[in-house]
Amino acid sequence: MGPGTHGGGHGHASHASAGVLRFSLLANVGLLGVQIVGAAAFSSLALLADAGHQGSDVVALLVAVVAQAVASRGPTDDYTFGLRRVEVVGALANAVLLLAAAAWVVVEAVQRLGDPPEVSGWGVATLGVAGLVVNGGCAWLLHRTGDRSHNVRGAALHLVGDAAGSLGVVVAGTAVAIGGPDWIDALVALPIAGLLVWTGGGLVRQTTRILLEGTPSGIDPGALAEAISDHRQVGGVHHLHVWSVDSTTVALSAHVVVDVETLHDAQLVAGELEGLLAGHGVAHATLAVECHPCEDDHPGGV
Repeated sequence: MGPGTHGGGHGHASHASAGVLRFSLLANVGLLGVQIVGAAAFSSLALLADAGHQGSDVVALLVAVVAQAVASRGPTDDYTFGLRRVEVVGALANAVLLLAAAAWVVVEAVQRLGDPPEVSGWGVATLGVAGLVVNGGCAWLLHRTGDRSHNVRGAALHLVGDAAGSLGVVVAGTAVAIGGPDWIDALVALPIAGLLVWTGGGLVRQTTRILLEGTPSGIDPGALAEAISDHRQVGGVHHLHVWSVDSTTVALSAHVVVDVETLHDAQLVAGELEGLLAGHGVAHATLAVECHPCEDDHPGGV
């Protein structure tokens, strides 16, 4: 098994993103508290819906921070890949909370459309601007770190999504403040709920695919088998399986038929193939080299 190599630039980006993630977490926790108090004080469902999405940001950022810390620990006898899937389980829980919050917002919005409470427009708009600045600014800082791991990119996407929700809050608050009806606030809450469903549904698809060991997105097993077979000393490849250990680590196992004279030569071929697969995004490759195809043609794999 050979891990994919990671350059010093990636390590520097990961270190930089860790600091930004912690800062973003603290900023979003503070903003969440302010939004909850403001939603109650200003009777704004749009603001409360955005607070629901803000809560998902806090969970997502907490998961990202914990995932970075856990990923730095080595494997153990009980967990030979380490605890890399902690972030996946946390993201799935986050998705369930998002979908539950969206359902509540829709029910509440429908009720308020018929009997809207009095909304403090300028107060709602002010907190919307605060959310836009905090979430947009944190997303920009994460982008500047250069860390392109799925973990960090997922956290940045959450922040961008909540910035969009905050923009909706600004629109709702401003519309009410300049004389619009109070039900506009409830109406704007509906597309924010849609944003919650879109984000939560995407997380469910991504996390369940990993937990069910589906083929990682962007990985073509047929193309990997062809790349292995193109090696001058490879006569065939079978029983190929590829899956995600977590959101960033792709693993592969396969039986490879090699045309070599000695075990040493077979090991050299395996090393070359591991390097080739690393170039295709496979971080861990386990290759069983054979002098002829194995007779146990069990189902599964390529």
